[in-house]
Amino acid sequence: MLKETPLFKNHQNMGAKLVDFGGWDMPIHYGSQLDEH
Repeated sequence: MLKETPLFKNHQNMGAKLVDFGGWDMPIHYGSQLDEH
């Protein structure tokens, strides 16, 4: 089981794509990467 930051639920609610980063469930992007840039 991955660890979750205090903002984990916020990231989920915002539609984040979450990945394992050093044992933590971390967001890498929200929706389209092209739209973010």
